[in-house]
Amino acid sequence: MSSSGRRSVNLTRDVITSTLVRTLAALGGLFFGAEARSQTVPPGDRGIEFFENRVRPVLAEHCYKCHGPVKQFAELRLDSRKAMLDGGDTGPAIVPGKPEASLLVEAVRHGDVQMPPNDKLKDEEIAAIEKWVRIGAPWPEAPSVATAEDVSRSHWAFQPVKDVALPAVHSPGWVQSPIDRFILAGLEKANLAPSAPASRRALIRRVTYDLIGLPPTPEEVREFEEDSDPAAYEKVVTRLLASPHYGEHWGRRWLDVARYSDTKGYVYAREEKVFVHAPTYRDWVVKSLNDDLPYDQFVQLQVAADAIVPDESADLAALGYLTLGRRFLGVTPDIVDDRIDVVTRGLLGLTVGCARCHDHKYDPIPTADYYSLYGVFQNCTERVVQVGPAAVDDPAFSHELDRRQRVQRETFALVQGEVSDRVRRRITDYLVAQTEMEKYHDENFDIIIEKGDLVPLIVRRWETYLSQPARAQDPVFGAWTRFAALPAAEFAARAPDVVSMMQGPEGEPLLPEIRNLFATPPASMREVAERYGRFLNEFDKRWTSLPAGGASGDTLWARLAEAESSPLVRLLYGADSPCALPSEHISTIERMMDSANCNLLWKVQGDVDRWIIQSPTAPPFTTALVDKPSLTEQRIFRRGNPSLKGDIVPRRFLKVLSGPSRSPFKNGSGRLELARSIVDPANPLTARVWVNRMWGHHFGAGLVRTPSDFGLRAEAPSHPELLDWLADRFIKEGWSTKRLHRLIVLSSTYQQQSAASSGELASRAQQVDPQNRLLWRMHPHRLSFEELRDTWLATSGRLEARLGGRSTDLLAANPPHRRRTLYGSIDRQFVPDVLRMFDVANPDLHSPQRSETTVPQQALFGLNHPLVAECARDLAKQRPDDPEPFVRLVFQDLYQREPSPDQLSQCVSYLRAAENEPEPQPPAGAEDWRYGYGEVDPKNGQVAAFSPLPHFTGEAWQGGPNWPDRKFGWVQITASGGHAGNDLKHAAIRRWASPAAMTIAVKSLVRHDVAAGDGIRCAIISSRHGSLKTQVVHNTMTELNVDSIKVEPGDTLDFVVDFHANLNSDQYQWAPVITELAQENSQARIWDAQAQFSVRKTSPLDPRSQLVQVLLLSNELMFVD
Repeated sequence: MSSSGRRSVNLTRDVITSTLVRTLAALGGLFFGAEARSQTVPPGDRGIEFFENRVRPVLAEHCYKCHGPVKQFAELRLDSRKAMLDGGDTGPAIVPGKPEASLLVEAVRHGDVQMPPNDKLKDEEIAAIEKWVRIGAPWPEAPSVATAEDVSRSHWAFQPVKDVALPAVHSPGWVQSPIDRFILAGLEKANLAPSAPASRRALIRRVTYDLIGLPPTPEEVREFEEDSDPAAYEKVVTRLLASPHYGEHWGRRWLDVARYSDTKGYVYAREEKVFVHAPTYRDWVVKSLNDDLPYDQFVQLQVAADAIVPDESADLAALGYLTLGRRFLGVTPDIVDDRIDVVTRGLLGLTVGCARCHDHKYDPIPTADYYSLYGVFQNCTERVVQVGPAAVDDPAFSHELDRRQRVQRETFALVQGEVSDRVRRRITDYLVAQTEMEKYHDENFDIIIEKGDLVPLIVRRWETYLSQPARAQDPVFGAWTRFAALPAAEFAARAPDVVSMMQGPEGEPLLPEIRNLFATPPASMREVAERYGRFLNEFDKRWTSLPAGGASGDTLWARLAEAESSPLVRLLYGADSPCALPSEHISTIERMMDSANCNLLWKVQGDVDRWIIQSPTAPPFTTALVDKPSLTEQRIFRRGNPSLKGDIVPRRFLKVLSGPSRSPFKNGSGRLELARSIVDPANPLTARVWVNRMWGHHFGAGLVRTPSDFGLRAEAPSHPELLDWLADRFIKEGWSTKRLHRLIVLSSTYQQQSAASSGELASRAQQVDPQNRLLWRMHPHRLSFEELRDTWLATSGRLEARLGGRSTDLLAANPPHRRRTLYGSIDRQFVPDVLRMFDVANPDLHSPQRSETTVPQQALFGLNHPLVAECARDLAKQRPDDPEPFVRLVFQDLYQREPSPDQLSQCVSYLRAAENEPEPQPPAGAEDWRYGYGEVDPKNGQVAAFSPLPHFTGEAWQGGPNWPDRKFGWVQITASGGHAGNDLKHAAIRRWASPAAMTIAVKSLVRHDVAAGDGIRCAIISSRHGSLKTQVVHNTMTELNVDSIKVEPGDTLDFVVDFHANLNSDQYQWAPVITELAQENSQARIWDAQAQFSVRKTSPLDPRSQLVQVLLLSNELMFVD
């Protein structure tokens, strides 16, 4: 602020506050005032976005079937703008800018022409098409008229990565890296020039945050500024890439891709909600990045480590990439879909999940390809594995873990035997069920299953078993497949032909007993099932009754008893039998049994999991994905419905990335072959996607601005030759991510200043390239929440630098979480509001890139949360008392620079003005009020236990920073009222304690303004006289007064509110006023609950700490450049 704008300082609080605000203004404002940094989207882009989001999906769903690449009714195509303008038999379909003159608009309105013919579009869909035509019918420059095969040949992302020659430039003196040639060539083509280099301070701050996510120390900045070595910057980069904090910072960015969470999301109460392996996976990612594990190995281990490394290898932790997704209440299709999504969007940049219900609307990805990948993951199961020794040898832990695991194994064996025996006994019912499958829902539905019920998923399992291609030549069920192929209406007539065929040469693969079983034709498929069931039941009884030695008078049964490899024995008792409960993790088989046994197995699994999770000395465990011992062929689920089975598809890679010679995976589930296909250097996507992610993190936007979608809807790269050059070099140099970082940050492009210059060239650049896609300057870098919080801790000296280990509550007050934000627990069901507020990635699904929003709540968090206050207080304590040295050192701590003269003057003036300011005092009487929760004893009407509420927000007392709180629930007390707790043990209690002997009166009005629920129950309870008033208040107001009551010192009056009977809309207003009934000639004292509502009795931030807090919240700290 200029000196002419200053005023003389007096010692009032208002003036000191305004001085602090002016100081803030001199620093650039709080970080929520950064609107000027936002960039607008050109109208053309908005039109394309509107078309893609609102119009193209409608056309694809309702129009392309008859007017698309395969079929063109009336010679009309609607899958490109050109085709619409060319029109069909009746002329052009659209007249851009004129919806009233457009046949398409007339048709969807159902005028003379009515399209779609049977179902009129929704009003909002019609309005979207009208608006699209009105704004000129914008359409992206994509070859949408071409067939999928044409697209796969022409779309840039599906072309092989090319070895691109470096372009020639007119000003080679600016070039420090091959990257610069590509950037400069683009600038020169647009008649633009790069910006000036950033200052050394700006550069070291930028690269330090970019590589390790922490600020440089003042000493590091000073050393770099004073280092005259031409390689000074390169030495800084080398040091940062070698820092263990590098892996922490870039690991967090990968965890966004991997939809990392410490919990499973919503699960039933029977299941432990916390993963045993989340920290193990996170630490593996950090270590792999620190070790610069080649990216192709990094990918392969995360998809198929179990097929690459030995059992118990630490690298098995990599499989957390697949197993850390949401549990979806155990619904397998959703779990598999999540794994397909994280693999294809995360590693390939393709939205394959869009082909779950139908062929991809835009990209050449048929539904068959989706289910080829589905078959890979469907044939896998989970296994919890120890992947390393414990840090501390703890025999007690090991002994108890062994005991729990033994109980788990024994319990599983009992349940497995019971469930398998029950299926064998009811095999007839399960086979008959195949003739009435409509009665048996898929696993998308969860029901309670009694021991006597048929288990729907077992019914479906038999369906899968019987429909496998191998059954056609099966010695037992070969007959079934032949009868099942007959139409129901023709069954009786054609069954004799099947019987004749089975008695001839074609029936030779069948067991003689099966041929005899169908010596006479069955009348229906149900009869086929019943014959099979009786036969198999009889075999089961005979087999299980044979003595161990196997002797028997019946030659058939004796032979079978001696040959356990016989088809019948394998069918009923083999490990892959449809009768047998598979020996798999409970998470993949929980719906194959009755509810009681399911709950029992989850209980013993939970006992093991919780012992690992809660034991500080537990070794690392992972949940690996392993192949099932018995594989099944996958069928397409028509319209994504598992109950509607379509054609069988082999397990294999995507056609668009494989070419015409692709073959099915041959080894197990195919995950290893899938992983190798993903990192095959001939795959055009994997390297491009990874280098584009890295580029985007360094420059604020990728060369392709949709980092997880390289399909047809993605815009072309801003520098396609550079993308290919980087990808090609990345592969040839061994897939080294650290080399890629070095290449980028050592370029002149990266080292430009971020502020636009004031010259003519800069002005032209703002007009030609307002979004800076040509990189004529560096993008400003706004700190992520992790970087911001870690900066607060680091600059105040509070950051604990220990790597790895268990996650803990990020917002915990006791003990406080002082480690990097990476180590904060992420609960995907209850994501803390502060993480959402600061745009932390949604842990429910793969996150390609984070949003950057500016909302007032961000600043309010900084102003009110104890974390920032404690950091400010700790830093202030470490600096000298003298205002001027104090300000200079704090600026060095936070910004690594000296304050400007104006800033120094403002800050020093504020500190000196505040020295004589008296501390604010709470209003008289505030000390007599307490705020807590408790329960009323129904026998005596007294408060059985009063406990203070632990957290004050500045406006309310409650359980913690988030409301409702996990432990304390909804209970809250404000100046004017509050909210009852979740149960009777958490009634909201506003307590008044008498400071003296006197007679008092209470006057109050209780108000509940909501019709929902059953209202609240209020009570005034005296510690001496018991219950004074009780009233249920629902959607009304009522007075609760006490005319006169005597109290002694220390007596309490509790104003209690509970939820009555149901937790629903239990907020209320109730602020009582207590008045002393004064003796003659003495003044009455008054206690007003609302006026005397006060904060916790701890000292607020002193002026020095307040100044530090403001500096911690400034734009200069929030924006690196």
